[in-house]
Amino acid sequence: MLSRVADSLYWMSRYVERAEHTSRIVEVNLKQMLDESPEVSGRRWDRVVNCLRTDPPKKGDREAWNVATWLMFDLANPDSIASCVASARENARQVRESISTEMWETLNRLHLFVKKSLSDTVVRRDPHEFLKSVKREIHVLHGIADSTVVQGEGWMFLQAGKNVERAAATTALLAEHVQDFLAEDMGAAADGFLHWVGVLRSCTAFEAYTKTYTAEVRPARVLEFLLLSPIFPRSVRYCVNTIRRSIESIELEHGTTRGAKALKASRRLESLLDFLSIEDLMDQTLRARLTEIETMCGHVHKAIEDAYVFYESTPAEIRGAA
Repeated sequence: MLSRVADSLYWMSRYVERAEHTSRIVEVNLKQMLDESPEVSGRRWDRVVNCLRTDPPKKGDREAWNVATWLMFDLANPDSIASCVASARENARQVRESISTEMWETLNRLHLFVKKSLSDTVVRRDPHEFLKSVKREIHVLHGIADSTVVQGEGWMFLQAGKNVERAAATTALLAEHVQDFLAEDMGAAADGFLHWVGVLRSCTAFEAYTKTYTAEVRPARVLEFLLLSPIFPRSVRYCVNTIRRSIESIELEHGTTRGAKALKASRRLESLLDFLSIEDLMDQTLRARLTEIETMCGHVHKAIEDAYVFYESTPAEIRGAA
């Protein structure tokens, strides 16, 4: 597979996942701020900006509605929903022959819907339906991809991109709540319960969590589920396992060892998560451990790009420009 095709499939998948994750984060936090004081709401949106690893619209400007608008509609923000959908669509256009017609039509329809919403004052005043529509269309897109794309090398790049993005996003979300995990009284009060329900809903994990642990929401269990569950599709461990299998499949199809470093990086992270336990995390080393996991996700991403996008023979000036 050409490096440009691999790159476009990988980044198309990452941008789609980023748009869906941002939609969920914004929707959950818009709902939860309805019963909060302005002071508590302000802290909430500080956390939203931080966990998405982006910047507020202006330095120091983290007023709730300005942040939400910046994250949804502003094309000047490369991490906004509008920007991510546009970038995903552009990457898909460049590899139109590598995806199915149904997949292209769904992504193009989402792009046109988001583009139309940018100038719709009704949508901007009440964005809840917009956010639901974005999530719904992306879920449809994932289902269509599962059903219509040949599950060969290109498919594996789609899976790698989606799961690298998910693993990093879930880790960043947990890292922003680390002090709350360590607080002994968190989760005991009603507001603590709602807080952790919000964390779970930010990962579409509430129903899955209750089937595993019942409806008793405890911070330690939330951490364990979102970080270490081997069967929940958005847990960090599940995503890393999928990344490793995707790279192995790419290497098998290539019949080379080009991705040896990427495979090694994914296996290192997988081993770290396999041998972690919740008892290892519930102390003052938690923040450092989550930072380490997030850094290792970055190493996996870089190794994938180095292996399949930036060949060793690529001139240095081209590699630097990329």
